[in-house]
Amino acid sequence: MRFVLPLVCCLALLAGCHKAPPPPESVAGPIPAQICAQVKKSIDALTANGGVEVTDKGEATIESTAWFAMNADQRDGVARAVAFRAGCVSGRQSKDQEVKIRGDDGTLLTHRFISTRTDVQSVLGGASGQGDTAR
Repeated sequence: MRFVLPLVCCLALLAGCHKAPPPPESVAGPIPAQICAQVKKSIDALTANGGVEVTDKGEATIESTAWFAMNADQRDGVARAVAFRAGCVSGRQSKDQEVKIRGDDGTLLTHRFISTRTDVQSVLGGASGQGDTAR
């Protein structure tokens, strides 16, 4: 028993001296062009009928009545499209792209942080042939 305490102290000192390795760096290059092209088509379709304006900085204005007529999945799709538009324009992926969507009267409808990180394998269909995966 009397040897256990000094042994534990020595191990604690050794553990304190050891520097942990840095976490692996993630590759966060630009969003693939295929995704940016699809996002552009989606945004163009949204804005074509009027009532929706989208900036390159993750912000949008939409008619409040149209927003409230959407179900949760549709609202999520709009927010994700706005996030990816900002990511495509900035030329980088982000784990927390800020998105603000306001109503036509200026009311904040949603304020979220959305990941625009992409897995190239899932975008290109993957080696396993399973296709895209939702994240």
